[in-house]
Amino acid sequence: HHLLMVQNEDGSYSHANVVDGEPFANDAHDDNNDNCLDDETFQNENGAGIVPLQLLTETNNTMNEEGHVPLPSQLLHPQYTSTTPALKLWPLAILVFYNVSGGPFGIEPSIRAAGNFYAIVGFCIFPFIWSLPEALVTAELGSTFQDPSAGVAWVEEAFGEEMGRLCGYLGWVSGATDNAIYPTLFLEYVTSVVGWDKDEFGGWTRFGLVALITICLSLLNYTGLEIVGKASLLVCVIAMSPFVLMTIIGAPHVVPSRWLQMPEVPEDGTNLFDDDFQTSPGALPLLGFAGILWRPFMNNMFWNLNSFDNAASFAGETTDVKKTYPRGIFIGLIMTVVFYIVPLMVAVGATDYTQSEWVDGHLGAVAVDIGGSWLGAWTIFAAGISNLALFEAELSADAFQLMGMAERGYLPKIFQKRSRYGTPTTGIIVGTMVIIMFGCADFGQLLELLNANYAVSLLMEYAAFIKLRLFRKELERPYRIPLPDWAAVLIAVPPCLATIAIILISNWYVYIFTFGAIISGIFFFKVGDIAKRKGWFEYEVKTRGYAMPPMDDSSSGVETFDPLSSDVVNHEGEWEYREDNRIT
Repeated sequence: HHLLMVQNEDGSYSHANVVDGEPFANDAHDDNNDNCLDDETFQNENGAGIVPLQLLTETNNTMNEEGHVPLPSQLLHPQYTSTTPALKLWPLAILVFYNVSGGPFGIEPSIRAAGNFYAIVGFCIFPFIWSLPEALVTAELGSTFQDPSAGVAWVEEAFGEEMGRLCGYLGWVSGATDNAIYPTLFLEYVTSVVGWDKDEFGGWTRFGLVALITICLSLLNYTGLEIVGKASLLVCVIAMSPFVLMTIIGAPHVVPSRWLQMPEVPEDGTNLFDDDFQTSPGALPLLGFAGILWRPFMNNMFWNLNSFDNAASFAGETTDVKKTYPRGIFIGLIMTVVFYIVPLMVAVGATDYTQSEWVDGHLGAVAVDIGGSWLGAWTIFAAGISNLALFEAELSADAFQLMGMAERGYLPKIFQKRSRYGTPTTGIIVGTMVIIMFGCADFGQLLELLNANYAVSLLMEYAAFIKLRLFRKELERPYRIPLPDWAAVLIAVPPCLATIAIILISNWYVYIFTFGAIISGIFFFKVGDIAKRKGWFEYEVKTRGYAMPPMDDSSSGVETFDPLSSDVVNHEGEWEYREDNRIT
């Protein structure tokens, strides 16, 4: 399966797919052609591999005895022949689902903060405020840039490098903090059902278990996105099965009037949350309108319904960025909403727990009441499996983001290193270390810390979307939100206002953490600039275009060119690639 290049008499070039000397359709395959590159490897227009379109023609296009056109030895280097497995529709949809949700695990704080009625209303309304706009923006900009750095590429294109790398840093900090939640949340479910004392089950025992779980899951992530995607498909079936059973068994026992239960109105709200961090003072009062504890309620909603922008890290890994990629995002969106609302309505409608009893991990106890101890045990197992998939999806996105930032010259070249499975090795190692550092923190503490950092980076991404949609109309968008520019811009307004509210209602500890993250990010990048100038670390900027490095053997009779662009110029062995008036 070859891409045979022919120079026409007028100097232009054309190509034909050839197997054994005969043209064939693009979907034909020849698996036995050793040392020959196929056109999928050359022209990876859907981003499935890592090789740009580079065309090499020998002055004498002769075929060997098998009827194959031999390629110059320079192209047989793994730099040009290595590809990574492409994500198909359902593995991609599952990765999106687990980057955002992973099921109803962790919804308990929303009920404890607002009661049954407002929790149900929240999961019906906030998907239209947060989830749908973010999914649409990610589908458009993710398909446009197809960059593993995700929102970093969008913000850089709109506002420059400084803002781009700050956005990437804050997004990565929130992602790494988010990933520390999942081993912790799994332990919360275990202690809730088994009945262990949470005060006694802590210290080094808790830290050791969190560290062990983290390391094992990181090793699985190292083996590649295809394995993670396929495993997540099986995991999704297993993890959601107890809630399907809970819905079937519990539906006949649902009392609709319980859905209308209004929140308790405590004096100050502190009696509903025993964590001083979650009830500590901030710029706004803890207790708000309608008796809702808005800080834990909004933070839980924000955490459960956001992070669709992580899917942009996988845009270049999908089989078809124009169709498969946006479809995968929207299927993940539908799964997210359904697997929140349906189990929530059955859980609160079929049981009669008070608002204060909905502590972290309480869904396990609800499963026992509805289906018996076997369903409670199955829910615990599903919680572990679901948190595994959440962990894998988040760690993949964070590691690919670091790799993308390294390819843009923000981080040392070592962050570009891929394993033999195609996964970013250094990014996985660094992410694992940060997660272990947060191993002793509680669920509520981690939730508020990550939300504030993520909120800042998310606002930067929405600002980039607005600017690029209005002032960069020439960008090729494989998927474009099917609305005029003014309407597309209005899509970003509700999520921006709601996200600003998340920042305003935070406590002073969160403000200090977020401010410290911003300052430390600026400091690290300044140190990185010094390291780059002094040569302390090796940096390498990889262009996202089709630049071809010079051939080592100038006497090979090989001519190099790029038919997609006339901007690749060879000046006495020094290659330039012009992209948007920037020269690399």
